[in-house]
Amino acid sequence: MAKYKVLQKFVNLETNEEYEEGQEVELTVKRADEAIANLEKWDGSFLERIDNAKKEDNEEGE
Repeated sequence: MAKYKVLQKFVNLETNEEYEEGQEVELTVKRADEAIANLEKWDGSFLERIDNAKKEDNEEGE
């Protein structure tokens, strides 16, 4: 599972769960990719992966 930050409000059609802007959620990378692909028809980005960004920052600081 990976952590994502919700950038715009949307409903996960698989779970029927509503995600609010600013919320942090855990999704599989596969499910996040599916959601991103389904949401492409709408304007803007909906999910931003946040767990790997933190790892990259830590590696650069070492």
